[in-house]
Amino acid sequence: MIQSTMRPDVVVVGDVMLDRYLVGDVDRISPEAPVPVLKVSSSFERPGGAANVAANVESLGAAPRLMGRVGTDEAAASLQRMLGETGIPGRWLVSDASCATTTKTRLLSGQYQIARFDRETPVAQQATDQLTALLADAFSGARAVVLSDYAKGMCAESVCRLVIDTARRLDIPSIVDPKDPDFTKYRDATVITPNRREAAAAVGAPIADPDDAIRAARRLSMLHNFAWVVVTLGEQGLVGVSADDTFVIPTQARHVFDVTGAGDTVVAALAVCLGRGLGVREACQYANVAAGLQVGQVGTARIRWSEVLAAIHGQSSAAHRKICTVPELIERLQQAREAGLKIGFTNGCFDILHHGHVALLAAARRECDRLIVAVNSDASVTRLKGPQRPFITSLHRQEVLASLESVDYVVEFTDDTPLALIEALRPDVLIKGGDYSTGNVVGADVVIAHGGRVVTPVFVPGASTTNIAETIVSSRAERTAGE
Repeated sequence: MIQSTMRPDVVVVGDVMLDRYLVGDVDRISPEAPVPVLKVSSSFERPGGAANVAANVESLGAAPRLMGRVGTDEAAASLQRMLGETGIPGRWLVSDASCATTTKTRLLSGQYQIARFDRETPVAQQATDQLTALLADAFSGARAVVLSDYAKGMCAESVCRLVIDTARRLDIPSIVDPKDPDFTKYRDATVITPNRREAAAAVGAPIADPDDAIRAARRLSMLHNFAWVVVTLGEQGLVGVSADDTFVIPTQARHVFDVTGAGDTVVAALAVCLGRGLGVREACQYANVAAGLQVGQVGTARIRWSEVLAAIHGQSSAAHRKICTVPELIERLQQAREAGLKIGFTNGCFDILHHGHVALLAAARRECDRLIVAVNSDASVTRLKGPQRPFITSLHRQEVLASLESVDYVVEFTDDTPLALIEALRPDVLIKGGDYSTGNVVGADVVIAHGGRVVTPVFVPGASTTNIAETIVSSRAERTAGE
């Protein structure tokens, strides 16, 4: 098993971008032209291109060193702020006042793109020269390098040759995500990761299935001296080919909402794994799982190493990934809010999950787009319910709750009330059982103060853990007395 504590330095060289999203609903066609009218309700921004690769390198547990070009405009300031918050240093970024920061703006209706418009400026030779001057410093102590080529100009042939040749001299792996159909400039790379369309264009032949991809990969390896060619095939998974090995890995994705950034996730995961000393075949298994997690989210999302480990070892499915620490949950909620989703919150001991709980959670989920269930810790339950409780440990209570379709996130709290957690998470909707009134729901004032609401949608008489436990004890006592 890979050691997740090892944090290799990974250089990411390429086309740095800002991804912008405008989110809303479409309910009519413009009278001016036959195009949909998007009524924008929210917007958000994320690092894109090589910057997204670097963000994924960081979330997968390595230390990225991002090299690329930005302008001196508002988009650059926004991008650099986000990178700083992510822990990605800006010391190897070249600022070019003569250009605009490459920006892709996507229009989303619900979870799906309906249009995109781009802003970009050709890369000046001066920016290329400045970047190559920083290369020796960026490579010092690095364990892997990624070339993230989005055909925006940063990955000129001179840059590619210098990066790959330097990696070979330092005996570290180079991983290329190509866009140029002529792979000559990537010659001698350790791994190249074209998708189906890119590989087909490079060999001049269609790729319909994994067998076609294997033939194309062998030809590319022979022509350009790649140690490995890894062709990603979307729903058909990926294939890997070297001089003495060939493999096919089926896709891990179950629900595909957005393929944006999937290629970035693959190369980031490969770089992290190779930087930790894994072989390419095993690294591809991790990368394939990471890509499957990525396409199940909206936009360019950061995939965490804990999610990949859980999925690849069969511990998770979706249920395991629902269980979060508070910092992880705050980050996921930010992404959900950026996508225009409403957050709901409920809490309890859930010591023995019963039909009353299930009815409440189903009703709670109908009040929001994402439902958080906060669970009292074992010590908290003991303080509230007595020394015989809990009957079920916190970890197992969380796992049972996470298996419910109505539940999106599960988080533990250690206080006797969830007030501090509610203040940290700021849900839009606070939900409790129908036996509560708004006035005695903990955190109601906090939620209402920031424009949220409190609902008590359902109450199931007689459904309580205490009643169930007393019935079990009474029934056993009766049977014992009758023996």
